Amino acid sequence: MLWLHMGMPKTGTTALQGYVRNNADQLADVGLRYMEAGRRRLEGSTRLAISHNIIAFHINQNQHPMDPFREMMTREYEAHHDQTCLVSSEMFYSCDLTKLAQVFTEIPSRELRITFYCRRYSDFFEADYKQRAKNGRLNSSPSDFVRNRLDRIKANPQSYSFSAKLAQIRQSFPGVQVIPTLYERAEMVRGHVVDDFMAQVGVPLPEGGAIDRPSNPSQSRAASEAFGVVSRAIGRRESRRLRRRVVDDLVMVRRHDVLEPDERAWLDAFLTAEDAPFQQEFFPDRPQLFSPVELSEEEQAFRRDTAEEYDALRRASEIVFRMALET
Repeated sequence: MLWLHMGMPKTGTTALQGYVRNNADQLADVGLRYMEAGRRRLEGSTRLAISHNIIAFHINQNQHPMDPFREMMTREYEAHHDQTCLVSSEMFYSCDLTKLAQVFTEIPSRELRITFYCRRYSDFFEADYKQRAKNGRLNSSPSDFVRNRLDRIKANPQSYSFSAKLAQIRQSFPGVQVIPTLYERAEMVRGHVVDDFMAQVGVPLPEGGAIDRPSNPSQSRAASEAFGVVSRAIGRRESRRLRRRVVDDLVMVRRHDVLEPDERAWLDAFLTAEDAPFQQEFFPDRPQLFSPVELSEEEQAFRRDTAEEYDALRRASEIVFRMALET
């Protein structure tokens, strides 16, 4: 059996990929093969990448055929088809699925499974915003960006809809079983994506395999925007290095500070209605696709364009700039 893990972004994909790469030998002993085809570059590089993003790069950056990847994937799968084989890249979620499917055309559809984690719409919106902000990729004011993006979603809900993604997958991979999973940490096996994913594919966690289970605090919007200024000034690589440092200041760590409460409620309700068929097919016993969000009093009072938020950005910027000057 070959599992094609397609992300989506911001659902612990990198943590999962890091675990399976770093524990490849122990996992092989319990029946998991983390496929090398697509992690090894076509020129034969001996260093294996953490994920299969190389395939997605090939799809996105040129019009060359997928034959080399298909041949490598087929040979490797034939040699390990008695194991649980895994291919994983969050970039697959948004790449050309027709070209991606060409990599697996010689693997019987009954032996292929496609899975992806589904993150709550508003949480993904927030995580995506902060990632863009940290990398200095916001081309407008925060509120303009948020409102424009919400307007685009309203006009084209398929851009965020799991139902639309499912239809794309089925069109490109006819006859392949698709198994989506909700990214709800409280409902995951031991609250972590590695444990949860391994349970899903039926592979026991080997003894001695090290799983990093950090609390993973969410960086604040103010901190993300401050790091974005630094990214534009000194480059993304140096900015990423700074972001790994732990800063003991509450202004740097915060959740639910991108969307205002009414925007969050509208986005989740709007897309939940859009994905009603998706829920009915895969999660019919749930009263709703995602469990309700319980916002604190502070989060319920959050508004972007206020004196408090401007002050938070000022304080976060001072902290980030001091960190940059200390290097």
